[in-house]
Amino acid sequence: MSICFQPIENCSKTQPFAECIGIDLATKFDEYTISVLKNGLLKHGLLLFRNQKNLTPEKEVVFNRAFGWHDPTQEEFLFGFGAPTLEHKVSGGAQIPEFPQVSVLGNAFLDNYHGIRNTRLKPVLGFTFSAWHADGLHDMLDGMPELTTMYNPTGWQTSSGGATYFTSGVEAIQRMDSELYRELSCCTVAYMRAPNDTYPDETRRVTASPSFMTDEGTRRIGFGADPDNPNAGITNFKLKMEHADNGGRHPAIRAHPQTGQASLYITPGKAVYLLDTKTGVVRHGIDDTARLLSQALKPSAEPGVRYEHQWSEGDFVAWLNTLVLHSASDPDHIEGQRLMHRVRLSTPKRHHSS
Repeated sequence: MSICFQPIENCSKTQPFAECIGIDLATKFDEYTISVLKNGLLKHGLLLFRNQKNLTPEKEVVFNRAFGWHDPTQEEFLFGFGAPTLEHKVSGGAQIPEFPQVSVLGNAFLDNYHGIRNTRLKPVLGFTFSAWHADGLHDMLDGMPELTTMYNPTGWQTSSGGATYFTSGVEAIQRMDSELYRELSCCTVAYMRAPNDTYPDETRRVTASPSFMTDEGTRRIGFGADPDNPNAGITNFKLKMEHADNGGRHPAIRAHPQTGQASLYITPGKAVYLLDTKTGVVRHGIDDTARLLSQALKPSAEPGVRYEHQWSEGDFVAWLNTLVLHSASDPDHIEGQRLMHRVRLSTPKRHHSS
Protein backbone atom coordinates (compact mmCIF):
# COMPACT_ATOMS: atom_id res chain seq x y z
CA MET A 1 0.00 0.00 0.00
CA SER A 2 1.42 3.38 -0.98
CA ILE A 3 1.59 6.33 1.39
CA CYS A 4 -1.28 8.78 1.09
CA PHE A 5 -2.72 11.68 3.07
CA GLN A 6 -6.36 12.33 3.85
CA PRO A 7 -8.08 15.07 5.88
CA ILE A 8 -8.70 14.34 9.55
CA GLU A 9 -12.46 14.00 9.61
CA ASN A 10 -13.39 16.05 12.65
CA CYS A 11 -11.34 19.10 11.61
CA SER A 12 -11.35 18.80 7.82
CA LYS A 13 -13.23 22.09 7.35
CA THR A 14 -11.09 24.19 9.71
CA GLN A 15 -7.55 22.79 9.72
CA PRO A 16 -5.08 21.62 7.02
CA PHE A 17 -3.97 18.64 9.12
CA ALA A 18 -3.89 15.17 7.59
CA GLU A 19 -3.92 11.49 8.50
CA CYS A 20 -1.11 9.53 6.89
CA ILE A 21 -2.13 6.11 5.60
CA GLY A 22 0.00 3.22 4.39
CA ILE A 23 3.12 3.27 6.55
CA ASP A 24 4.43 1.35 9.55
CA LEU A 25 6.77 3.70 11.38
CA ALA A 26 8.56 0.75 12.98
CA THR A 27 10.04 -0.19 9.60
CA LYS A 28 13.13 1.33 8.03
CA PHE A 29 12.58 4.47 5.94
CA ASP A 30 14.08 4.88 2.48
CA GLU A 31 14.88 8.29 1.00
CA TYR A 32 11.66 8.35 -1.01
CA THR A 33 9.54 7.73 2.09
CA ILE A 34 11.38 10.44 4.01
CA SER A 35 10.79 12.88 1.15
CA VAL A 36 7.06 12.07 1.01
CA LEU A 37 6.65 12.49 4.77
CA LYS A 38 8.67 15.71 4.85
CA ASN A 39 6.59 17.22 2.06
CA GLY A 40 3.46 16.11 3.91
CA LEU A 41 4.59 17.83 7.11
CA LEU A 42 5.44 21.04 5.28
CA LYS A 43 2.10 21.05 3.45
CA HIS A 44 -0.23 20.05 6.28
CA GLY A 45 1.72 21.12 9.38
CA LEU A 46 0.50 18.07 11.34
CA LEU A 47 0.32 14.39 10.44
CA LEU A 48 -1.58 11.71 12.35
CA PHE A 49 -0.43 8.09 12.11
CA ARG A 50 -2.83 5.54 13.63
CA ASN A 51 -2.26 1.94 14.79
CA GLN A 52 1.49 2.27 15.26
CA LYS A 53 1.51 -0.65 17.70
CA ASN A 54 5.16 -1.69 17.27
CA LEU A 55 6.87 1.66 17.61
CA THR A 56 9.87 1.69 19.98
CA PRO A 57 11.63 4.67 21.63
CA GLU A 58 14.54 4.09 19.26
CA LYS A 59 12.24 4.37 16.25
CA GLU A 60 10.66 7.53 17.65
CA VAL A 61 14.10 9.13 17.73
CA VAL A 62 14.84 7.83 14.22
CA PHE A 63 11.68 9.52 12.94
CA ASN A 64 12.58 12.83 14.56
CA ARG A 65 16.05 12.76 13.02
CA ALA A 66 14.95 11.61 9.57
CA PHE A 67 14.25 15.04 8.09
CA GLY A 68 17.46 16.85 8.99
CA TRP A 69 15.83 19.48 11.20
CA HIS A 70 17.67 18.43 14.37
CA ASP A 71 21.06 19.47 15.70
CA PRO A 72 23.33 16.46 15.02
CA THR A 73 25.86 17.68 17.59
CA GLN A 74 23.40 17.72 20.50
CA GLU A 75 24.48 15.31 23.23
CA GLU A 76 22.58 16.44 26.33
CA PHE A 77 18.83 16.87 26.52
CA LEU A 78 17.47 19.19 29.20
CA PHE A 79 14.43 21.30 30.04
CA GLY A 80 11.81 19.11 28.43
CA PHE A 81 14.01 18.14 25.51
CA GLY A 82 15.15 15.06 27.40
CA ALA A 83 17.56 14.58 30.28
CA PRO A 84 20.65 12.42 30.68
CA THR A 85 19.99 11.01 34.17
CA LEU A 86 17.36 8.96 35.96
CA GLU A 87 17.14 11.61 38.68
CA HIS A 88 16.32 14.52 36.39
CA LYS A 89 12.57 15.11 36.17
CA VAL A 90 11.01 17.68 33.86
CA SER A 91 7.48 19.03 34.26
CA GLY A 92 6.08 15.99 36.04
CA GLY A 93 7.60 13.54 33.58
CA ALA A 94 10.68 11.41 33.17
CA GLN A 95 13.20 10.45 30.50
CA ILE A 96 13.98 7.03 29.04
CA PRO A 97 17.58 6.39 30.15
CA GLU A 98 18.77 4.68 26.95
CA PHE A 99 17.03 7.26 24.76
CA PRO A 100 16.95 10.50 26.81
CA GLN A 101 15.50 12.32 23.81
CA VAL A 102 12.19 10.63 24.71
CA SER A 103 10.21 12.23 27.52
CA VAL A 104 7.50 10.15 29.20
CA LEU A 105 4.44 12.03 30.45
CA GLY A 106 1.14 11.13 32.06
CA ASN A 107 -0.29 10.06 35.40
CA ALA A 108 0.97 6.46 35.72
CA PHE A 109 3.33 4.90 38.23
CA LEU A 110 6.28 3.39 36.34
CA ASP A 111 8.66 0.74 37.59
CA ASN A 112 11.10 -0.72 35.07
CA TYR A 113 9.40 0.91 32.12
CA HIS A 114 12.17 1.15 29.50
CA GLY A 115 14.55 1.55 32.43
CA ILE A 116 12.47 4.13 34.33
CA ARG A 117 12.07 2.92 37.92
CA ASN A 118 9.92 3.89 40.87
CA THR A 119 8.54 7.03 39.23
CA ARG A 120 5.10 8.57 39.57
CA LEU A 121 4.22 10.75 36.59
CA LYS A 122 2.14 13.83 37.23
CA PRO A 123 0.17 15.80 34.65
CA VAL A 124 0.96 19.50 34.86
CA LEU A 125 -0.18 22.66 33.09
CA GLY A 126 -3.02 22.36 30.58
CA PHE A 127 -5.59 24.69 29.05
CA THR A 128 -6.11 26.87 32.12
CA PHE A 129 -2.41 27.00 32.96
CA SER A 130 -0.05 27.96 30.11
CA ALA A 131 -2.31 26.82 27.20
CA TRP A 132 -1.33 27.59 23.58
CA HIS A 133 2.35 27.62 22.68
CA ALA A 134 5.04 26.62 20.20
CA ASP A 135 7.71 24.45 21.80
CA GLY A 136 10.84 26.32 22.82
CA LEU A 137 9.57 29.84 22.13
CA HIS A 138 9.06 30.70 25.75
CA ASP A 139 12.23 29.21 27.22
CA MET A 140 14.87 29.01 24.49
CA LEU A 141 17.00 31.74 22.95
CA ASP A 142 17.93 29.80 19.83
CA GLY A 143 17.70 26.31 18.35
CA MET A 144 13.93 25.99 18.84
CA PRO A 145 12.60 22.62 17.68
CA GLU A 146 11.11 22.39 14.22
CA LEU A 147 9.40 19.08 14.90
CA THR A 148 7.58 17.58 17.89
CA THR A 149 6.12 14.08 18.06
CA MET A 150 3.82 12.46 20.60
CA TYR A 151 2.99 8.77 20.85
CA ASN A 152 0.35 6.84 22.81
CA PRO A 153 1.97 3.40 23.19
CA THR A 154 0.12 0.11 23.29
CA GLY A 155 -1.24 -0.87 26.67
CA TRP A 156 -2.07 2.64 27.83
CA GLN A 157 -5.50 4.11 27.26
CA THR A 158 -7.53 6.68 29.15
CA SER A 159 -11.29 6.26 29.31
CA SER A 160 -11.77 10.03 28.93
CA GLY A 161 -9.87 13.31 28.98
CA GLY A 162 -6.25 13.95 28.09
CA ALA A 163 -6.92 15.46 24.67
CA THR A 164 -4.29 17.62 22.98
CA TYR A 165 -5.47 20.71 21.09
CA PHE A 166 -3.88 21.91 17.85
CA THR A 167 -4.45 24.85 15.53
CA SER A 168 -2.67 25.98 12.38
CA GLY A 169 -0.63 29.15 12.68
CA VAL A 170 -0.90 29.48 8.90
CA GLU A 171 -4.70 29.44 8.96
CA ALA A 172 -4.62 31.82 11.94
CA ILE A 173 -3.15 34.44 9.60
CA GLN A 174 -6.22 34.12 7.38
CA ARG A 175 -8.63 34.40 10.31
CA MET A 176 -7.16 37.45 12.01
CA ASP A 177 -7.94 41.05 11.16
CA SER A 178 -5.75 42.26 8.29
CA GLU A 179 -4.67 45.40 10.15
CA LEU A 180 -3.65 43.29 13.13
CA TYR A 181 -1.65 41.02 10.82
CA ARG A 182 0.24 44.00 9.40
CA GLU A 183 1.02 45.24 12.91
CA LEU A 184 2.23 41.87 14.22
CA SER A 185 4.34 41.41 11.09
CA CYS A 186 6.43 44.34 12.38
CA CYS A 187 6.76 42.90 15.87
CA THR A 188 9.15 40.69 17.80
CA VAL A 189 7.87 39.15 21.02
CA ALA A 190 9.97 39.63 24.16
CA TYR A 191 9.46 36.58 26.38
CA MET A 192 9.98 36.09 30.09
CA ARG A 193 13.49 34.94 30.86
CA ALA A 194 13.77 31.33 32.01
CA PRO A 195 16.40 28.65 32.58
CA ASN A 196 17.21 26.92 29.31
CA ASP A 197 19.78 24.79 27.52
CA THR A 198 22.08 27.78 27.02
CA TYR A 199 21.74 29.27 30.51
CA PRO A 200 20.50 26.61 32.99
CA ASP A 201 20.80 28.90 36.02
CA GLU A 202 17.58 28.51 38.02
CA THR A 203 17.76 32.14 39.17
CA ARG A 204 16.63 33.14 35.66
CA ARG A 205 13.12 31.91 36.50
CA VAL A 206 10.81 34.90 36.94
CA THR A 207 7.98 33.09 38.70
CA ALA A 208 7.33 29.50 39.69
CA SER A 209 3.62 29.95 39.02
CA PRO A 210 2.13 28.95 35.67
CA SER A 211 0.38 31.52 33.50
CA PHE A 212 -3.36 31.66 34.16
CA MET A 213 -5.14 31.82 30.81
CA THR A 214 -8.61 32.84 29.66
CA ASP A 215 -10.39 33.50 26.33
CA GLU A 216 -9.92 29.93 25.10
CA GLY A 217 -6.37 29.83 26.37
CA THR A 218 -5.21 32.88 24.42
CA ARG A 219 -4.93 35.64 27.06
CA ARG A 220 -2.94 35.68 30.29
CA ILE A 221 -4.68 37.38 33.19
CA GLY A 222 -2.07 36.54 35.82
CA PHE A 223 -0.25 33.62 37.38
CA GLY A 224 -1.88 30.70 39.13
CA ALA A 225 -1.98 30.70 42.93
CA ASP A 226 -1.99 26.88 43.00
CA PRO A 227 -0.68 24.94 39.97
CA ASP A 228 -2.89 21.99 40.97
CA ASN A 229 -6.09 24.00 41.41
CA PRO A 230 -7.41 26.41 38.77
CA ASN A 231 -10.13 27.49 41.20
CA ALA A 232 -7.50 28.98 43.54
CA GLY A 233 -7.28 32.09 41.36
CA ILE A 234 -4.16 34.13 40.71
CA THR A 235 -1.25 35.44 42.75
CA ASN A 236 -0.50 39.11 43.39
CA PHE A 237 2.71 38.85 41.31
CA LYS A 238 3.08 41.84 39.00
CA LEU A 239 4.82 41.20 35.68
CA LYS A 240 7.23 43.99 34.70
CA MET A 241 9.05 44.85 31.49
CA GLU A 242 12.36 43.98 33.14
CA HIS A 243 11.24 40.35 33.48
CA ALA A 244 12.01 39.97 29.77
CA ASP A 245 15.64 41.03 30.22
CA ASN A 246 17.86 38.32 28.68
CA GLY A 247 14.80 36.35 27.65
CA GLY A 248 13.93 35.01 24.22
CA ARG A 249 13.17 37.30 21.28
CA HIS A 250 11.16 35.73 18.49
CA PRO A 251 9.00 37.08 15.64
CA ALA A 252 5.24 37.12 16.16
CA ILE A 253 4.73 36.23 12.50
CA ARG A 254 7.27 33.88 10.95
CA ALA A 255 7.81 33.02 7.29
CA HIS A 256 8.87 29.41 6.93
CA PRO A 257 12.27 29.31 5.18
CA GLN A 258 11.36 26.30 3.01
CA THR A 259 7.77 27.09 2.02
CA GLY A 260 7.46 30.83 2.57
CA GLN A 261 4.25 30.25 4.54
CA ALA A 262 3.54 33.02 7.03
CA SER A 263 2.47 31.62 10.39
CA LEU A 264 1.41 33.00 13.76
CA TYR A 265 4.32 31.94 15.99
CA ILE A 266 3.59 32.86 19.60
CA THR A 267 3.34 31.63 23.18
CA PRO A 268 0.93 34.15 24.75
CA GLY A 269 1.31 32.88 28.31
CA LYS A 270 4.98 33.85 28.46
CA ALA A 271 4.97 36.99 26.30
CA VAL A 272 5.91 40.26 28.03
CA TYR A 273 5.93 42.98 25.37
CA LEU A 274 6.26 43.61 21.63
CA LEU A 275 9.30 45.23 20.02
CA ASP A 276 9.65 46.81 16.62
CA THR A 277 11.61 44.19 14.68
CA LYS A 278 13.66 46.80 12.79
CA THR A 279 14.40 49.37 15.47
CA GLY A 280 14.13 47.38 18.71
CA VAL A 281 11.86 50.07 20.19
CA VAL A 282 8.94 48.88 22.33
CA ARG A 283 5.73 49.06 20.29
CA HIS A 284 3.29 47.60 22.83
CA GLY A 285 3.47 47.22 26.58
CA ILE A 286 2.46 44.28 28.74
CA ASP A 287 -1.32 44.71 28.73
CA ASP A 288 -1.56 45.64 25.05
CA THR A 289 0.64 42.69 24.11
CA ALA A 290 -1.62 40.26 25.95
CA ARG A 291 -4.66 41.78 24.23
CA LEU A 292 -3.19 41.80 20.71
CA LEU A 293 -1.87 38.25 20.84
CA SER A 294 -5.23 37.03 22.10
CA GLN A 295 -7.04 38.85 19.30
CA ALA A 296 -4.72 37.22 16.77
CA LEU A 297 -5.10 33.67 18.10
CA LYS A 298 -8.62 33.43 19.54
CA PRO A 299 -10.50 32.97 16.22
CA SER A 300 -8.36 29.87 15.61
CA ALA A 301 -8.55 28.60 19.20
CA GLU A 302 -12.33 28.37 19.45
CA PRO A 303 -14.10 25.00 19.89
CA GLY A 304 -15.16 23.75 16.49
CA VAL A 305 -12.15 25.43 14.88
CA ARG A 306 -9.24 23.90 16.80
CA TYR A 307 -8.46 20.22 16.41
CA GLU A 308 -9.02 18.31 19.64
CA HIS A 309 -7.12 15.05 19.33
CA GLN A 310 -8.52 12.25 21.49
CA TRP A 311 -5.70 9.76 21.95
CA SER A 312 -5.98 6.05 21.22
CA GLU A 313 -3.39 3.31 21.61
CA GLY A 314 -0.97 3.43 18.70
CA ASP A 315 -1.61 7.08 17.78
CA PHE A 316 1.53 8.94 16.70
CA VAL A 317 1.21 12.64 15.93
CA ALA A 318 3.98 14.72 14.36
CA TRP A 319 3.74 18.47 13.88
CA LEU A 320 5.89 21.45 12.93
CA ASN A 321 6.17 23.92 15.80
CA THR A 322 6.81 26.68 13.29
CA LEU A 323 3.43 26.10 11.59
CA VAL A 324 1.22 24.71 14.38
CA LEU A 325 0.35 25.85 17.90
CA HIS A 326 -0.78 23.36 20.53
CA SER A 327 -2.04 23.04 24.09
CA ALA A 328 -2.76 20.25 26.53
CA SER A 329 -6.31 20.04 27.84
CA ASP A 330 -6.78 20.40 31.59
CA PRO A 331 -5.46 17.30 33.39
CA ASP A 332 -8.29 17.16 35.94
CA HIS A 333 -10.53 15.65 33.24
CA ILE A 334 -8.30 12.59 32.72
CA GLU A 335 -9.83 9.25 33.74
CA GLY A 336 -7.70 6.13 33.57
CA GLN A 337 -4.01 5.46 32.98
CA ARG A 338 -2.36 8.03 30.73
CA LEU A 339 1.14 7.57 29.36
CA MET A 340 2.62 9.45 26.43
CA HIS A 341 6.02 9.64 24.75
CA ARG A 342 7.24 13.02 23.48
CA VAL A 343 10.28 13.90 21.37
CA ARG A 344 11.32 17.42 20.38
CA LEU A 345 14.92 17.91 19.31
CA SER A 346 16.68 21.26 19.11
CA THR A 347 17.65 22.68 15.74
CA PRO A 348 21.23 23.92 15.22
CA LYS A 349 21.89 27.05 17.25
CA ARG A 350 23.09 30.04 15.30
CA HIS A 351 24.11 32.33 18.13
CA HIS A 352 24.02 32.78 21.87
CA SER A 353 22.34 35.78 23.43
CA SER A 354 23.54 37.23 26.72
